[in-house]
Amino acid sequence: MTLMTGVFICYVALYVVNLAWAFFVLDPALMGSYLHASLGYGDLFVLAWFVASAATVGGGLGSGLESDEAIRAAAYSKREEDRRDRLARRKRPT
Repeated sequence: MTLMTGVFICYVALYVVNLAWAFFVLDPALMGSYLHASLGYGDLFVLAWFVASAATVGGGLGSGLESDEAIRAAAYSKREEDRRDRLARRKRPT
């Protein structure tokens, strides 16, 4: 449940950021003229939803392809990694 809540909060935050950038950067009339369609500001909500969804799915798939070592390197400092190695060496029978 905690993981789902975290993913949902990050998804909503990503959606809000994408929506803010879409309103700031994109002009629906200009975009519609390039696409030969009539677009309005409501279409920016759909665009932000699509981008947030694609980024969330892509991030989830990409994180599944990472090795344990790469995840530890990104999550922990070198000092923590050295400490874990020392503890692992102490536990090994010699």
